[in-house]
Amino acid sequence: MLSTDAEFWNGRFAGESYVFGTHPAAFLADNAHTIPPRSRVLVPADGEGRNSVFLAELGHRVVATDIAEQGIAKALKLAESRGVNVEFRHLDWRGWQWPEAEFDAVVAVFIQFASPDFRDEIFRGRKRAVLVTTSAM
Repeated sequence: MLSTDAEFWNGRFAGESYVFGTHPAAFLADNAHTIPPRSRVLVPADGEGRNSVFLAELGHRVVATDIAEQGIAKALKLAESRGVNVEFRHLDWRGWQWPEAEFDAVVAVFIQFASPDFRDEIFRGRKRAVLVTTSAM
């Protein structure tokens, strides 16, 4: 059985057009240069793939997630049309075991839908997923 969130987003992404367009979020476009080249990047809740595909076009190794199968299907089409590879995972963040130190960066652009408690869980998970490296001065 689909969750209410999955039903909502599948309905929202059901049409032919891309709800949020195919260009990356402006903030990401303006700040992507801060992610080191060829980074492994997690893009949670990427919907129709505009941000993950953009990062893959920049040469990053990208894993993107979404709760909506309709969004992932459109994201796959977008990646194919742009000639890039993105690993798309269908999952619900609620109760997800965030990976431990597996990514160089996490790019989560659209999380305002989450309740404050859930947002705290997301921020803790994002922090856990990033590989932190230190260098000697």
